[in-house]
Amino acid sequence: MPSSSQPNVEPELKRRAEDQIQEQAQRQAHRLEMREARRAGLQWRRLSRWLGLLCFALGAALLVFVFLQALGGFQRLSQLGALNRDFNAIAGQSKETGAVVQAAVAVFGAEFLRVLYLLILGFIASAIAARGIQFFAASEAVIDEAVVPEE
Repeated sequence: MPSSSQPNVEPELKRRAEDQIQEQAQRQAHRLEMREARRAGLQWRRLSRWLGLLCFALGAALLVFVFLQALGGFQRLSQLGALNRDFNAIAGQSKETGAVVQAAVAVFGAEFLRVLYLLILGFIASAIAARGIQFFAASEAVIDEAVVPEE
């Protein structure tokens, strides 16, 4: 003869079995979600690494350009009488004070602007290269945090 507690056990067992099945389904769905997130993260990580390397290469190329321009400027200035030739080309044979001042401002102003241009371009190039390095280095951790869902 069935006891009075037996009918209560069957629905409880069914409920537990359904809960276990539901839990397994949730775990499976979570595993699939994590797998997809990791796959997407891997794609973004590759892209961000290449973008970081490209940005670094651009900054390094600009730095090479700056150094070559500076080398050319120093080589030109190291020639004997380079500034004197430039000065005489502007002032000519005139001994007027206005022409001499104009020639001095033009020659030294042009050299000052060239140095200022190289300083600014060098600063920008180094900043671009640094951002590329930072982007490359941060790609792994940031992508994982952004893509992989929390548990």
